[in-house]
Amino acid sequence: MEQEAGKDFNTLVAQRVGRQIARAREGVGGRRMTAQALANRTAELGHPLDRSVIAKLEKGFRQTVTVADVLVLARALDVAPVALLFALDEPQVELLPGEVRPTWPALQWFGAEGPYPAASGGDVEPQRWDPPPTIALFRQHEDFVRQCQQAAARAAESRLQSTLAGAEDRAQLEAAAEADAQLALSLRDTIKAFRKSLRAAKHEPPQLPKALRGLDEDAK
Repeated sequence: MEQEAGKDFNTLVAQRVGRQIARAREGVGGRRMTAQALANRTAELGHPLDRSVIAKLEKGFRQTVTVADVLVLARALDVAPVALLFALDEPQVELLPGEVRPTWPALQWFGAEGPYPAASGGDVEPQRWDPPPTIALFRQHEDFVRQCQQAAARAAESRLQSTLAGAEDRAQLEAAAEADAQLALSLRDTIKAFRKSLRAAKHEPPQLPKALRGLDEDAK
C-alpha cells in the first residue's frame, strides 16, 4: 500500500474515517442510521456536524478530521473511537505518512497495548515493550476488580447449587463456595489498598461497580 499521489496524510486519515462512518451507519442497532439522524445526534452531543459534512467525509471529499469529530461521531454511532480509525477487515493501514503497518498491531499501539509495529514481511528484531506506567496500574486495578467479582459470583453459584445437591455433593460445593468467598474478601482488601496507593500517587481510581463501592467508604 502506498500513499495516494497528491493526497497528504491528513486527507488519507479523513478518508479512512469517512469509510468507517459509512460502514458504522449501516449497522447501528441492527438498522441503518441516516446521515441526517447522525448529524442530529452530533448536535445533541454538543459538537454539531452538518449532514453535508458527514456526506463529504463518507465520500472522501473532506481533507481533515479532528479528534473532536472522531470522539463525537463514535459516540453518536455507538462505536469505539478506534473503530473509526482502523478497519480490521483491511490487513494493513498507513499508520504514519508512508509507513504501512499490519492493522491489528497498529490498533494495539494506538490503544497503548503494544509497541509501534514493525513493517510486514522479513525478519525483524523483537521490540521491547513496557506499557505506560499509569495505564498499567489502571489495568491492574481493573483485573483485581474483575477477579473479585468473578470469585463472588462463583461463591454465590456454589451456595445455590449446594442447596439443590444431594448430601454427597453438598459438602464439596459448600467448600468451594467458602474458598471463593474468602478469595473475594482477600481481593476486596487488595483493591482497597491499591486504590489508596493510586490516590497517594495523585491518580484518581475509576469508579467501582455498585457491589464494591463501599470499599472507598471503608478506606476513609
